[in-house]
Amino acid sequence: MSPVQAEVLPMLPALAEPYDPKDTTNVRDLLVRAKTGTGKTLGFLVPAIEARVKSIQQYLDGPHDTGSPATALRRFTRRTVGTLVISPTRELATQIANEALRLVHHHTEFEVRLFTGGTSKRLQMRDWMKGRKDIVVSTPGRLRDLLESEPDVRSAIAETSVLVLDEADTLLEMGFREDIEEIKRFLPPTPQRQTLLFSATVSREIQQIARSTLAPNHKYINCVSDDSSPVHAHVSQFHTILPSASAQLPHIMRLIAHDQLSNPGNSKVIVFFPTTKMTQLFSTMIDVLAPTALPAGKSTRIFEIHSKRTQDKRTQVSNMFRAAKGPTVLITSDVSARGVDYPGVGIPSGREHYIHRVGRTGRAGTAGRGDLVLLPWEIGFVTWQLTDLTAQVKQLAEQADEDPKGARPVVPVVEDIERTIGALLPRLDEAAISETFLSLIGYYIAKSPELRVQKSVILQGCQDWTTGACGLAAPPYVSAGLLQKLGMTDGRTKHFGKARELMPQRDRPLDAPPRDKEPQWASEEQPEEDVDVSEYKTSRYQMRGNGYSNSPRRGGGRSEWGRGSRREGY
Repeated sequence: MSPVQAEVLPMLPALAEPYDPKDTTNVRDLLVRAKTGTGKTLGFLVPAIEARVKSIQQYLDGPHDTGSPATALRRFTRRTVGTLVISPTRELATQIANEALRLVHHHTEFEVRLFTGGTSKRLQMRDWMKGRKDIVVSTPGRLRDLLESEPDVRSAIAETSVLVLDEADTLLEMGFREDIEEIKRFLPPTPQRQTLLFSATVSREIQQIARSTLAPNHKYINCVSDDSSPVHAHVSQFHTILPSASAQLPHIMRLIAHDQLSNPGNSKVIVFFPTTKMTQLFSTMIDVLAPTALPAGKSTRIFEIHSKRTQDKRTQVSNMFRAAKGPTVLITSDVSARGVDYPGVGIPSGREHYIHRVGRTGRAGTAGRGDLVLLPWEIGFVTWQLTDLTAQVKQLAEQADEDPKGARPVVPVVEDIERTIGALLPRLDEAAISETFLSLIGYYIAKSPELRVQKSVILQGCQDWTTGACGLAAPPYVSAGLLQKLGMTDGRTKHFGKARELMPQRDRPLDAPPRDKEPQWASEEQPEEDVDVSEYKTSRYQMRGNGYSNSPRRGGGRSEWGRGSRREGY
C-alpha cells in the first residue's frame, strides 16, 4: 500500500457516507498532496466506488415513486452521477477509466463513462443516454462542451455525489481554471457535493481552488515528507547545449544508441518534441535511420504519438508501446507519453512541464534518466527556468570531452551515425522542413520572454536549424508580412533569407495562406499546431512521404517511402 493509500483508505467507511445535513462533524472533503506515480488513483477510486454503493442503498431504503426496486435502481443510476473525475489529459483520463473498470469488476452492474476530445461526441452521448453513470471520467474541455450543449448531461451532472480533481496543479498549469470554475456551476454545492482534490504541489493557486471548492472543514493530507524529494529529483538529469543545429539529430541518435547499449534487449526511450510538425519530421528520420544507425538495428520498434492522430489511434499506440518488449522508441509531442527513460528535445512549455516530463520516468521507485537537448539560443531555459531545482543537472558535452568512448565500447554502427545521416538529409522533403520551421517559430517566438532572448535571435536560430539539422541549401524565405505578425517590424529589421522557389509548385512566399483559406498565424501558446501534415505541398518529382522520399531532393523517381513505414500503428 502506497503512502497516499495508507492515509486515505483507513478513513473508510466514514469517508464514503452519503451527505447528511444534520451531521456537521464528519469530514468528507480532502486536499491531498501526493507525488505523481504513487498510486493515488486507487486512493480516490476506492472511496468513490464505496460512496456509490452507499448512495444507491440509501436511495432504495428511502421513499421513491415506483413500487419496483429494480425500476427505481435503474432510474436512479441513469439520472445521477456517482463520481465525476476531472483529469488534465486524454491519456490520463483513459488510464483512470481503465483502472476504474478493473476495480468495479466484482460490481458487475457498475458502468464507467469516459468523455474526452478526439473521439465521437455522438457515440459518447449514445452510451451516456442508455447506460448507468456510476463513474464518469472526463477532460475539462469536453465536459464543459457537453454541459453547455447537452441537457441530458447537465441534468445528470447536477446530481453528482463526488467530484475528484486529479493532478490539480497540472489542470491549472494547462490553463483549465476557467473551465473548472464553469463546470462547478453545474454541480451541486458544497457540502452537499463531496470533493477530493489531489495535487503534487500546494501552490497559492491550489490553495485558492481548495478554498472555493472544498468544504470549510476539509482535511489536508500531506503524503510528501519534508525530507522527501520529488519524483524528478531521483531521476538522473542531463542537459546538452549543442554547438550547432547540425549536431541535433546525431546527438539524439547517440542518446538512443547509448540506452540500447546500456540496456540490451530492454531499452525503452521516449523523445519529446515541442510541436506536432517536428514530431512527425523526426519520427520519419529516426525510423529511417534506426535499422542502420542503432545497435539494435531493425529490431528497434518506433512508435509515434501527436495531436493529429485520433484519440483511438493515440491510445492504441500508447498501449502498444507500454506492452512492447525489446528496444522501443516513442516519438511524441508533449501531448502524451508515460516513460521509463527519455531524452527531451527543445524546451518544454515551462518549468512545471519540464518537471512533469521528468516525473514520468523513475516512477514507483524505478530508476530513470532524462536528457534535455538544446540549441545554443535555448540555453535561457536552463539558466532562468531551472535555477531553483534541486535535481542533478549535468552537461553531457563535458563528459564526452573527458571520455569520448565512455565506459562501454562503441559499436561501429554508432561511429557511423554522421555518414548515415548525411545520406538521409538530401532525401528530406523541403515542404516538410519548411512547415516544421513555421511551427517552430510560432512556438518559440511566444517563449522569447521565458528564454530572455530576442525574437530575431530565435528566428535566425530556427533558420539555421533548417540548413544545419535538415540540410537545406538556404533557409526558408520569411516575408515582411510574417515579420509583422511576429512583432518584428520596427523599421530596422530586414527580411530573413532570400526569396526563392522552395518547390516547383510553390511560387508564393512560404507564409502565404492557402488559396481560398483564411490565414492562420496565431502564435502557438500550446506546444502543438493545428495544420495537418496532409497539407504539405509536394514536388512533381517527390510524392509526399511523411517528410521523406527515396529519391534525392530535386529529382529522381517517384518511389515513396511511407506506406512501407516501420512505425507502429502508423
